[in-house]
Amino acid sequence: MRSLPYLRLLLLLALLASFTGLIVWLIQSFLDLYYATRYHPILGGLLIGVLLLLLLVFLAAALYYLFLFRQPARREIAQPLALPETALDKRKAAQQNLAQLEAQLAQIQDQVARAALAERSALLAKQLAQPQLKVVVFGTGSAGKTSLVNALLGRRAGAVGATLGTTQAVACYDWNLPGIPQPVQIVDCPGILEIGPAGVMREQEAQAQAQAADLLLVVVDGDLRQSEVDPLRRLIALGKRALLILNKADRYTSEEQQLLLQRLRERVYPLVPPQDVLMAAAAPAPVQVGSQTWRPEPDVATVRDRVQAVLYAEGGSLALDNALLQSQQLGEEAKRILQAQLRRQAEEVIDRFQWIVTGVVFANPIPAVDLLAIAAINAQMVVELGSLYGCKMNLQQGRELALSLAKTLAGLGLVEGAIQLTTGILATVAEVSVVGFLATAPIQAASAGYLTRIAGKSFIEYFQHNQSWGEGGMQAVVKAQVQNTQKSGWLQEFVREASRRLFRSGMAKPRDP
Repeated sequence: MRSLPYLRLLLLLALLASFTGLIVWLIQSFLDLYYATRYHPILGGLLIGVLLLLLLVFLAAALYYLFLFRQPARREIAQPLALPETALDKRKAAQQNLAQLEAQLAQIQDQVARAALAERSALLAKQLAQPQLKVVVFGTGSAGKTSLVNALLGRRAGAVGATLGTTQAVACYDWNLPGIPQPVQIVDCPGILEIGPAGVMREQEAQAQAQAADLLLVVVDGDLRQSEVDPLRRLIALGKRALLILNKADRYTSEEQQLLLQRLRERVYPLVPPQDVLMAAAAPAPVQVGSQTWRPEPDVATVRDRVQAVLYAEGGSLALDNALLQSQQLGEEAKRILQAQLRRQAEEVIDRFQWIVTGVVFANPIPAVDLLAIAAINAQMVVELGSLYGCKMNLQQGRELALSLAKTLAGLGLVEGAIQLTTGILATVAEVSVVGFLATAPIQAASAGYLTRIAGKSFIEYFQHNQSWGEGGMQAVVKAQVQNTQKSGWLQEFVREASRRLFRSGMAKPRDP
């Protein structure tokens, strides 16, 4: 791409030379005409005027193209995918996603996974038909989430405590707000960033609830840490609407409150606009007045009013955005399940053919592991793998692909490497020394089976990427499969199992007299 400016310069110079030659020719022609008509003043003046006009046009064109040349070359900018904008478009898109999900569910063999996705799909369809806004209270443990929920509801709905992890499970409550037709569902989540396996599980549940929210109330009780900003950033990236609540504001003086509020607004901008960073005192600390203890009322009116205003103005749009996101996520989850299911089926095909090749080569040892002969056997494997991934091909096409990959294996020196690896592993098997006459056959057979597996795994990548080997080509895919197989330790187990089967079948063969 760097050659483009030079090409533009050469083109400009060529155009300037052409224009200059043309102008010189025009001037000479007009001079000849002028000398021929010099005794006719009107005609001579007209010719001079035309010449001057042409010169001015040439000068203007030259300046214009010089200006364009000095401008930086425009780069093509990838435009974001067009997203539904109107409420009707969002609803239709979500319904289409659910319809596609129904088709995907019919292909899922795992009954448990299929039933779970079907249940979530039905709930989402119901939510589309009868929307109920969902507000999720999210944040670290002991930030005062449950206290905030209690104060917003005006009653004690959940237990509160000073220790982390007081909220062990998700709790949902109906919340009536003026101007909102249906009761709003407010969800109290377990805290995030808690230690231990149980804390990790509770955080995963909190994250799942946050991703399903129409509106998030992110609760903190001080300045934000980076570990708190990162989850907020990920949720905002999903398109979530969030309010940041500085709870336990009664702990600070008025000056400290303003400084902390300003600090928080700076930290989360532009993720959360300044007007959505609010203060609250959900459970103010008791105040000792003389001999009596006075407990101030919760101060959450600002939060309640802001939630009400946001849901009143944006509730319908937020609900549709959330439904669209949920339908997309369900579709992606179904796709992942189907891909894993398809890969398991492909692995079964590879397992079957690697043992077929191993048995055939053991029965009739191929000198030096002739990959072209093995490729003829693997052609059927290629056809079956292609059929699994929706690529119909005949045996001849499968043979051509198998031969092409066999040549790549040979070119990379994997045949010799497979024999050396197999020999080293077989050397640790005691049966080799016992039945020495079978030593060559097991090495050839196990090596052929191993190479068949490498070929099969490579073809999975090929079919998964719509019959493309990618930028690195076939060699890069094969090398990656070799590395993955060696790292997994599969080869050692395969050679041991192969030796066990082959020696057993070899000992069962009747010897020639």
